[in-house]
Amino acid sequence: MKIETQSLDDHQVKLVVEIDLDILENSKRKAAKTLAKKVKIPGFRPGKAPYNVIQKHVGDSAIFENALDILLEDIYPKVIEEAEVDPYGPGKLENIQTLDPLVLEFLVPLAPIVKLKNYQDIRINFEKRDVTEKEIDQVIAGIRDDHATIEPVDRPAQEGDMVYIILSGEKKDVTEKEKRVLIEERSYPVIIEKEEVDASSEFPYPGFSRNLIGLSPKDEKILEHTFSEDYEFDELGGVTSVYSVKIQEVKGRKLPELNDDFAKSLGDYETIEDLRIKIQISLEEMAEREQNKEYEDKIIDALLETTKIKYPPQMLEHEIDHFIHDLERQISEMGMNIDLYLKSKDMDIASLREEIKPDAEDRMKRNLILSEIAKQEEITLTPEEIEEKTQQTMNEINQYYSDAEAQKFTRKEVFERLVQWIVTEEITTRTRERLRKIAKGEELISKEEKSEKVKTSPESNDDPLSSTDDENSTEKK
Repeated sequence: MKIETQSLDDHQVKLVVEIDLDILENSKRKAAKTLAKKVKIPGFRPGKAPYNVIQKHVGDSAIFENALDILLEDIYPKVIEEAEVDPYGPGKLENIQTLDPLVLEFLVPLAPIVKLKNYQDIRINFEKRDVTEKEIDQVIAGIRDDHATIEPVDRPAQEGDMVYIILSGEKKDVTEKEKRVLIEERSYPVIIEKEEVDASSEFPYPGFSRNLIGLSPKDEKILEHTFSEDYEFDELGGVTSVYSVKIQEVKGRKLPELNDDFAKSLGDYETIEDLRIKIQISLEEMAEREQNKEYEDKIIDALLETTKIKYPPQMLEHEIDHFIHDLERQISEMGMNIDLYLKSKDMDIASLREEIKPDAEDRMKRNLILSEIAKQEEITLTPEEIEEKTQQTMNEINQYYSDAEAQKFTRKEVFERLVQWIVTEEITTRTRERLRKIAKGEELISKEEKSEKVKTSPESNDDPLSSTDDENSTEKK
C-alpha cells in the first residue's frame, strides 16, 4: 500500500492511497461470496459457487461495489495509522482516482491543535464586590410584594396598583389584517411598576404599565410605541405599534408590616434581622458565583487573543448542530418547534446556521482552550468521583422528572452520554477554577509554599542538588 499525504489549508489532509492488487482481489472474493449467499445461482447451494461463476452471474460492477465497502472497512484504520495522522472524526472517500491500479483519495479532518502562550503567567486584577444594604432592602421589598394582599380601591390608579384592563394592539401603517394584528382584544392584569424598576421585559412593551397611572375604571386610552431596531424579538424591531386600553378595575396592593412576625411567617426566622442575615448570605453566594464567572470569562477572553487554534470545518459544523439542538430545547419549553421559530423570523435553516456561526465558533474555541489547559494541568476525575457525581445527578433526575421520563436516562446509550457530559462539565468547572487561581496569583503562592515546605521539612533530603531537582520537577508538573 502506497500512501501520499497532502495537507490542506482547512486543517484536513488528503490521503492518496494505492491499493495492492492482492488486497483488492481478496476483497473481491469476499464480496463475491457474500453476494452468492443473497442470490440464487442454478446448480449451486447459497455461497458455494466458484468465483468465476458468481462473477458471470452478478457482474464485475456489483462485485467491485461490494468489494470496495469491504476494502474500506478493512484498510481505512491501517491507512490512518501508516499515514500517522490524528483524525478529528471519520474521513470519507472523496474520489477513485484510477481503477488499475486502484488509487483512492480520502479526505480526513484533523484533530484540533491548540497552542497556548504561557497561560500560567496571566494575571488579572480581581475586585470583589460587596453586597449593599440597598440590595438586601430590595430583596425584602420583593418578598413583601409577593405577600401583598389585593383589595379594590375607589381612586385613580397609582404606582404599585394591580390594574385590570382590556387590551388590544396592532402594527401601525400595515394594511393586511393578518399582518397588522399584534394582540387580539383580551383581559389582562397589570402591576404598575416603580419608576426605578427595570421594565425592559414588560408586556406588551417596556414601560407600558406607568402609562396607566391616573386612570380610573371605564377610562380608555390609546398608546403608541416604536420598538428599538435591536429589540430582542426581531419581528418587532423598528415597528411602530398602537394599543387600545380600557380600564376595568383598579386594586390596591397592601404590603405586610415589616416586623418579626412577618419574618417568622416566612420560615425558620425569629427576627427580621435573622431574615436580613440569611438574605445577605444568599446574595453574597450569588454575587461570588457571578463575579467568578465574569472573572473567568475575562481570563478566557485574554487567552483567546493570544492562542492559536486550528480546527477542521466539520468541527464547527458539529458545534452549530449543538447550538441548534440547544435552541430547539429552549423554544420547545415555549410551546414552539424549530419550523414555527424559523417562520416567525422569516428565515430558513441555512440562514439560521449562518446567523449562529460566530457564536458557535466562539464557544467552540473557548471549550478547546479549557480542554487543552485541563490536559496540561492534568485535571481529571477518579472513578469514585465519577460514580459520586453520576449518582448525585441521577438523584436529581428522579426528583424532577416523572418515573417514565427518568427511566429513559437508564438506557445504555443515554446513560453513557450522561456520564460523559457529567465528566466534561466537572472538568470544565475545575479548569475554570484553576485558571481563576492562576490569574489571581493564588496557584503561584501555593507552589511557593509547597516548595518552602520541602526545603524546611525534617524528612527532606539535605542534599542541595537533590532538593533542586525536586523543585524543578514540581514546576514541570
